Amino acid sequence: MKVVILFLLSYLIGSVSNSYILGKVFKMKDIRDYGSNNAGATNAFRVLGAKLGIITLLLDLFKGVLAVYIARYFEVDYAQYIALLGAVLGHDFPFYLNFNAGKGVSTTVGGILAIDYKLGAAIVVSMFVIVLITKYVSLASLLMFIGFFVCTWLKFKEINLAVILSFTIAALGIIRHTKNIHRLAKGEENKFYIFKK
Repeated sequence: MKVVILFLLSYLIGSVSNSYILGKVFKMKDIRDYGSNNAGATNAFRVLGAKLGIITLLLDLFKGVLAVYIARYFEVDYAQYIALLGAVLGHDFPFYLNFNAGKGVSTTVGGILAIDYKLGAAIVVSMFVIVLITKYVSLASLLMFIGFFVCTWLKFKEINLAVILSFTIAALGIIRHTKNIHRLAKGEENKFYIFKK
């Protein structure tokens, strides 16, 4: 029962679609109708502007942090990983948006920061450098998901629930980026400039 409650609570936390809400409140538009048709931080930057994009990014990160932090109060094995999966599923598939929103990148990073701040910090820096050099947020995101799974595997060095859940989160993130992968392969992926002239 505790596992179910934790998972549902984390899902509800993750299902708060910040880019959708900010888009509706400040721009009177559904962000999913513009740009990449995705309710995530990167599309928020492109469609809503830098200020709302940064706010979206921070709020999405906070969802992952909050879900994992709350998990510490549940006496459940690998509670933090259960909470992170719940939050990511909520972010990707909120029930009130017809189960169609973001790709779970920022929320995953937030959760990783709460689970292991050193790993999280390394991932944040790595993603920043990758985007700075390649201009591809999707590439940085894909490598983040893979890195999270690999680091979890190396941490436990056995197949347990944490490793299985980290693999599930990574696989989901990669699947949600299928179109981006095709565009990357064709050299047609949209670029993102951190420092615009």
